[in-house]
Amino acid sequence: MSDSPLNWHEQAEVLGVRVRVYFFDPAEVDLRTALLDRQLPILAGSGARLLGTEGQRDCYRVPGLMAQPDAVYQHGDGLLCLNLRGADGRLHRPGCWLRHWRADLMLQSLAAAMAVAGQTQKPTAALWRGANVLCQFDPSPAVLDGLASQIEAARRYWNEPGYLIPSQLASFCEPRLRAVLSRLGAKDPADTEPASLASA
Repeated sequence: MSDSPLNWHEQAEVLGVRVRVYFFDPAEVDLRTALLDRQLPILAGSGARLLGTEGQRDCYRVPGLMAQPDAVYQHGDGLLCLNLRGADGRLHRPGCWLRHWRADLMLQSLAAAMAVAGQTQKPTAALWRGANVLCQFDPSPAVLDGLASQIEAARRYWNEPGYLIPSQLASFCEPRLRAVLSRLGAKDPADTEPASLASA
């Protein structure tokens, strides 16, 4: 995402995806003037540029999948695909955020980034911002291949003749990913303690 390392606070492996987490004070961040500084506080002042118009959610499509991320930023040679889900006000605490982790939101973010990357043909990072956390998702090739290869099966499941949306693909793929990891003997993410990047 950047040539210089970013100050992510913790990380964990969830369903074959490395999740990097940055915690912030929403009372301070939500009062910032610049949209970038509010939405992506870890990149404040980085010069990342919003594509499109603030508040407008553009459509991105690949065969069988359409996404409308909350924001897409140009950052260096790539893009940042951001989904926002902070309206419920749920706060995540360092060291125990995995106990309330929603894998479906992670998979939706990945599906949206797939659509952005496919349409623009640019490397795209998937990010999700909650009330007081910003997460970056780095999927394994197996997870990306799994999501992409299940688009047609998910369309049949949802009886969708046109385009799936990310939530449909995520809902279809999540139990399948869990089943594969269970066969491989992987732990449930809620039983795993996140690692602090300061000590990693």
